[in-house]
Amino acid sequence: GILVVSANGWMNAPSGFDYINGEFLNIDPIKALFNPAWFTQALHMTLAAFTATGFAVAGIHAYQIFKKRNIELHKKAFKIAITFGAIAAILQPISGDLSAKDIAERQPVKLAAMEAHFDTSTGAPLYIGGIVDEETQEVSYKIEIPKALSFLAFGDFDAEVKGLNDFPKDEHPNVAMVHYAFQVMVGIGTLLLLAGVFFFVTLSRKRNWFNSPKFWLLFIVLAPLGFIALEAGWIVTEVGRQPWIIHHIMKTKDAVTPVPGIVYSFYMYVALYSMLTIAVTWLMSRQIKALNNPKTIEA
Repeated sequence: GILVVSANGWMNAPSGFDYINGEFLNIDPIKALFNPAWFTQALHMTLAAFTATGFAVAGIHAYQIFKKRNIELHKKAFKIAITFGAIAAILQPISGDLSAKDIAERQPVKLAAMEAHFDTSTGAPLYIGGIVDEETQEVSYKIEIPKALSFLAFGDFDAEVKGLNDFPKDEHPNVAMVHYAFQVMVGIGTLLLLAGVFFFVTLSRKRNWFNSPKFWLLFIVLAPLGFIALEAGWIVTEVGRQPWIIHHIMKTKDAVTPVPGIVYSFYMYVALYSMLTIAVTWLMSRQIKALNNPKTIEA
């Protein structure tokens, strides 16, 4: 996963070559692999993967406990899964802060789109929520935190944050999509962080809450949210980079392959992953039934 994200980091921060008169010269694969974006992106994605998977697995076991099936076994499994998910969720804001500062320096257009920030200003506010109107360049129904964007991006409450209007219109991404995806990612991430803290408080001080159906119902509801946040994060990083496929080197429209028949490989992958989905669902259902049947375990 880290290697895959490194490749994506290179698209956001291309390095390891000199681009002279339309030619790629002095190619250095190691420098390309360890590009300026790889560490912050890989750290953020790895923690997101642990968070999403930890909460998803914990949710499956929480559902079994809620249904009163082999409670002791599922409680042990739940605690293992949620411990990984909760720790990752609590650490995630640190990696998010590193990523935000990195984006502010290298991809100011993406940062401006994430916050729907149209005009350059010092002491820029941070928007929570809001509906974006790209025509009027307004964000309505948002919660505004004064100077917070300047601080989060540059560590200075009075720092200047570039707005979208400082850049050519044809280099703007879909601002509304990036802003909404960013809000979803941060909102869910905050919710999972609080849930992680809640779990550790329950574990250390309020163990009787483990006997409450509402406790297990909470983690059932949270189970899919990590993956929704993860996908929202990928929308932010990919749509936020548009119109570039390689930042400031090649536009996405110029990277579209002219090779015919590519659609058939797409169909092949859809069929393959559909079969894998069915197989994994069947195997998980079979395994859960086996775990919930003590006689099967003994056999």
